[in-house]
Formats: sequence, structure tokens, C-alpha cells
Amino acid sequence: MPDGYSRSRQRADEVRAQLEPLGPDEWPLGLRLAIALALLIALANIVGVIVSAGSQSPFLGLAFALLMVAAAAGMWQHSYLSILGFEALLAVGIIYAALSLLLASSLLGVLISVAIVAVCAPVFWLLIRVMARLQVPPK
Repeated sequence: MPDGYSRSRQRADEVRAQLEPLGPDEWPLGLRLAIALALLIALANIVGVIVSAGSQSPFLGLAFALLMVAAAAGMWQHSYLSILGFEALLAVGIIYAALSLLLASSLLGVLISVAIVAVCAPVFWLLIRVMARLQVPPK
């Protein structure tokens, strides 16, 4: 085993040993931000349907709003799969926004892409530790 790998493995094991299981009445900052972001996205979709924004079917907007409310409810109940699914949506949003910077033809496009990355990336990062704590067996 290479020396760098063994040091990295040792550090990872030390961090895992320090993790405390997530309590049922505990909502860390990352989890609270993720729940708030999911509800904000749901509200934005509902408002978009009401004002007939976009060219897509209102059913799709309402369906996605319902999905975000379900994700927020699942995260509130500390469901690992709900957090993992929301984390995947955040990752897709970050990648899409970052790649959109390559094709941005206006300042508004650049600002929107940067804003999406600036909002989603910290929530994504904070949820990683929450997911790790959910996997720690009770002591």
C-alpha cells in the first residue's frame, strides 16, 4: 500500500470514529438549509404555475413542486434516501449551472448561473456530513 494512501485512510478512519449518530431531534444547519431550499423551490414552481411562466405544462410544475415538498418532508424525518435524492438534484443543478457559464450570452445569464452555484454548493457540502452521521450506528 502506498504511504500516501495509508495516511489518507488513517485520517478517514479517525474522522469516522469521531462522528456522532444524528439524533431524532437534531437538525444540523445543512439539513435545515436543504429543507428550506426544497420548500423555496416548491413555492417558486407553484408561483410559476399560477402566473403561467414558461412554456411547459402546469402539471409538470405542480408535479415538481409536489416532489420538492415530499423531499422536504423526507429530509425532515431524517430519511437517508430523501437526502441522497436531494443531494443528487443539487449536484445536477450545480453542474448544469457551471456548464451554463460557458454559453452565457448576457450578464444576467452569468449572474443566475453563479447564484445557483453559490446557493447549492454550500448546501451540498453541508449535507455530506449529515449523511455520514445518519449512517453511524447508535452507540
